[in-house]
Amino acid sequence: MYTIYTKNEQFNFQINRFMEPYKNNQAIQTKIIESVKPIQDLESWYKVWNGLAIHELNNKNYGLASAYYQLADFYLLESDSRKKNTYNNFKNSFYQSIDTKNINFDHIPYKQGYLPVAFFKNENATKTLIIHGGFDSYLEELIRLVISYNFLTELQNYQIILFEGPGQGEALRSGLSLELEWEEPVSAILEYFQINEADLMGMSLGGFLAARASAFQKKIKRVVLFDIMYDMSRSLTMKLPKMSQFLKENLSPEESSKLNVIVSQLQKSDSSINFMVHKAKDIFQVDNNNELFTRLSKFNMNNDWDKISQDVLLLVGTKDMYVPYTDLYKEMSSMNNARSLTAKLFTEKSGGERHCQVGNKELAMSKIIEYLRE
Repeated sequence: MYTIYTKNEQFNFQINRFMEPYKNNQAIQTKIIESVKPIQDLESWYKVWNGLAIHELNNKNYGLASAYYQLADFYLLESDSRKKNTYNNFKNSFYQSIDTKNINFDHIPYKQGYLPVAFFKNENATKTLIIHGGFDSYLEELIRLVISYNFLTELQNYQIILFEGPGQGEALRSGLSLELEWEEPVSAILEYFQINEADLMGMSLGGFLAARASAFQKKIKRVVLFDIMYDMSRSLTMKLPKMSQFLKENLSPEESSKLNVIVSQLQKSDSSINFMVHKAKDIFQVDNNNELFTRLSKFNMNNDWDKISQDVLLLVGTKDMYVPYTDLYKEMSSMNNARSLTAKLFTEKSGGERHCQVGNKELAMSKIIEYLRE
């Protein structure tokens, strides 16, 4: 069930996303509804969630504290002096809330940095599933997904490897900016663990990145796009169509000036857009709008969709705030060399209509597990 907590669409999505383990806990839901009333902007957002996190940490409610800390952390930029402490508090409380004895953690050297990895080893495994996130996900969110939806018991013939790639979490802080060529970090994982074939699942923007990796890394046999994303720039232009004119290289001085004026106006009028612009600059490690839009313009598959030859599962919701659900048909028709295509469109009637089926993720997980069992 997806809950409307505030008048801000972005705020509602993030609360539903991170508080999903507690969506059926009436006491916690009541507390959230009361607590969010003072939230007016990103600063009050931080204060509310950080305060709740401290309270729960003091009561040794580590799982709940970690969820609140992740909400407090979400809108803090890398340059914010509070970011490191809030992020560390989130991680520490998270790992105090779960049993880690069956998880092997590692850091795989990659270019000038490293890829953090969590490896759920299974001595009886005959298959490997690799999972990664997207624009703003952390390794811990993936771990929670695997644990919460019983991947280990439902997929008993799989060993599962989770990783943070360039632009994500600790990998970003190790000096790795988000990169288009996602087949390279995936190949690094395969090589490190000496894996000859694997299935791949990408979450959120990871739906695009996993598709890209599969087009160029043929050790991937099946790929799960959770959710689909045909073109990263579509997340920007679906609500701001006039920005599409700037998604190209070598803007003229006149175009550059116009871009800066428009972006500045949008940032002043909408705190969520302001955050997304700064966050995108963080993950791409660029410091101006020209560089940002140049990098964004490259995050598409152009004519490479037909290089995907694997079995593909595509998922999308009709009320996805980041991905036009009609791109499902465009994406499927572009993958004309895929071995097989299986699609699931989630609606308000079925549930799971939001991005990555937040609010009713059980539906998506059951579909993914069923697909991988085949």
